Amino acid sequence: MVPLLDPSPLPEAARALIADLVAPSVPRHQQVFVNRNLRLGGIEAIGFDMDYTIAEYTPAMETLQVRMTLERLIATAGYPKAVLERPYDPAFAIRGLVIDKQLGNILKADAHRHISRGLHGFRQLPKEERRALYRTERVSMRSDRYALVDTAFAVPETWLFAHLVDLEDSRRRPRRDPARYRRIYDDIRVAIDTIHADETLKTVIRADIGTYIRRDPALADALLRVQGETKRLFLLTNSLGNYTEAVMRHLLDGLRQDRPSWRDYFAAVVVGARKPSFFSSTDHTVALDDAFRPTKKRVRAFERGTLYQGGHRAEFEQLLGAHGDRILYVGDHIYGDILRSKTHSAWRTLMIVPELEAELARFDDAADAVRRRDALDARRRTLDAELHRHEELATELEARGHTQAACEAAVHVREHVVALREALRSTLAEIFTLNETLYAGFNPHFGMLFKAHDEHSLIGEQIEDYACLYTSRVANLVHVSPVQYFRAPRDLLPHELTHEP
Repeated sequence: MVPLLDPSPLPEAARALIADLVAPSVPRHQQVFVNRNLRLGGIEAIGFDMDYTIAEYTPAMETLQVRMTLERLIATAGYPKAVLERPYDPAFAIRGLVIDKQLGNILKADAHRHISRGLHGFRQLPKEERRALYRTERVSMRSDRYALVDTAFAVPETWLFAHLVDLEDSRRRPRRDPARYRRIYDDIRVAIDTIHADETLKTVIRADIGTYIRRDPALADALLRVQGETKRLFLLTNSLGNYTEAVMRHLLDGLRQDRPSWRDYFAAVVVGARKPSFFSSTDHTVALDDAFRPTKKRVRAFERGTLYQGGHRAEFEQLLGAHGDRILYVGDHIYGDILRSKTHSAWRTLMIVPELEAELARFDDAADAVRRRDALDARRRTLDAELHRHEELATELEARGHTQAACEAAVHVREHVVALREALRSTLAEIFTLNETLYAGFNPHFGMLFKAHDEHSLIGEQIEDYACLYTSRVANLVHVSPVQYFRAPRDLLPHELTHEP
């Protein structure tokens, strides 16, 4: 038993002080979850991405991005104005999906790249069709045929792809171009890249920033809480200076009197970082002037309040004065923020997974169904084992069928095998029905974010493999001590689970 703190012997004032400082239990949706042990007291610098990490975009942002992309496709790629008629559905897709650019399909894969669900446009792919298309070959994310939906920015792109595939299929033409779906994907990517590159999207956002970016009053306290007295905070974002200034001013300015400007929170601010190449390039860091233009002054050390642009990881560590696993980086992008920082450096990682709050709430709502499914799954395993054992027994008895006793025993065991098969069939049918109901409570098309049936989903596997820690939002760090030791659950293999005392 862990001894409980007993302040009763203390004077009333001392007891009140302890009561004020002892943190209450943290709600599950605000907790930080651990994949690998991490001693926060040994971290010297904590860095943050901006978009979808410190800056939480509202659903209005996705709707804006979809509308502007379709308008750009009409203006520059010859798409009909009818593409604007269908309203965007923000609940259509989830992260971790795979787009098959060749066949026009959107796929849900598990950690072994087995396809568990799929749509062609908005049409659900039946199991038989899905198996015929993907069972004989492994879906390789290294192939140009496939694209991974690995960022929050890419989720509305998935709806756009489904929408335009449906439109393409509805056009009755005698001969169809075999590359038509790939062209749709490429057109979408070009249009989205263009509205980002020419600043048209960000200009609209800056003009009404409160509509598109949520301001969290707890953010400032969270940053200072996790910083403690010894750590340095930095911002490392691909967004350029003018946009970063507008967003960060909206998020932090005026939240605390002792930090009048957002720049007061960070020992270093690097914009235009060009992640993921930042982790492997050799470009040099440049300082920006007050108009966000590059200067020619050589950067020898980061100065608080100055914005910098570009650079590469090794130079950044030198300028910051912190190296390797003494740096914790917080981001939302598996590839650009998390995987590359782990592959090319020893940086520790914390992944922001905004969807986690809704997933946990749905799990709580479905707690009884989850328990029932777990019980059914245990029953299935027992029935499987018993069925195999009795089938072998029946075969052995039938091989000895020259005696009446062996014949009678074999008939009896075969009757039991029939009963076991029926019980197994009934259990599997109930599991299937229950799973379908559970998945529909998460996402009606693709189910849970972290799971594909009984396996980790593709994104669930990546979070487990590459994120040391993960949580739903940066503001949750307000509950974290700057010297906290995050301990991962014991990692067990199946044979250890079986024999766990």
